[in-house]
Amino acid sequence: MAKSRREGRRGTGETRASGRSDAHATNSYFDRSRRPLEILALVAPLVVLYEVGLVSAQRSAQGTLTNAAHEGLFRFFWSFGIDAERMSLPALALPAVAVVLILILWQMIARRPWSLHLPTVGAMVIESALLAIPLLVLAEVISRAAIPAIGWSALPAVAAGAPDEAIAKLTPFARVTMSIGAGIYEELVFRMVLLALLHGLLVDLLRMDERWGATIAIVVSAVLFAVYHPIHTPTGGVAWPRLAFFLLAGLYFGTIYSVRGFGIAVGAHSAYDIAVFALLAES
Repeated sequence: MAKSRREGRRGTGETRASGRSDAHATNSYFDRSRRPLEILALVAPLVVLYEVGLVSAQRSAQGTLTNAAHEGLFRFFWSFGIDAERMSLPALALPAVAVVLILILWQMIARRPWSLHLPTVGAMVIESALLAIPLLVLAEVISRAAIPAIGWSALPAVAAGAPDEAIAKLTPFARVTMSIGAGIYEELVFRMVLLALLHGLLVDLLRMDERWGATIAIVVSAVLFAVYHPIHTPTGGVAWPRLAFFLLAGLYFGTIYSVRGFGIAVGAHSAYDIAVFALLAES
């Protein structure tokens, strides 16, 4: 991620979000949970589980069902001639490799010690689950209000990135892995990459005030996050309650990313999606 030109400025990057550089970071849980090694320890098992789902539970005669963010990353690499199979990797594995390499390179560039604090990783799991609760409440409120207006619930929310009818046919394990994939790759695309690019454009290039630039970046990424999801009714109109939910969810995850970092954002997103699909399985 791009470095801030003025030390101590706040922004959308992992270091900027803390208001201090790695050199000035404390040893509190708040700082440890944003260190790349702890984030890698949280995210790597999720990446592996999603890859297992891709080659087993999400594969059918019609192909492999994946979320749109993951597929977009795969096509991005493919457009540059980077072929996973030529590298003796599973066909859809390049985004997973990219996530792991980004975190390892970040760890190396930041010159952090290679000592993992496992209690921090455990606490990150708990924090992620707790941060999913407000979004579940919001989804339920909007869902109940939206049913009379649009004929279907807004609750099959952030994990989609694939048609609802396709998700409905998945096994419980496949739904879990789809949820995890959305948490990883939507946060990578819409938060880590997009927020960094917008921050670089608005603050570093156009010299916008740091707080205004960070706020606009979060809003723009939230809008793009919303329109990325299925927001239309069966008749082709815009499902405004569902659009509102996705927009608020994008703002929520953008704020979590800016304040708590990539790992917690991935964890909260995945925890929310898993809870949603668990509720769908009971309905």
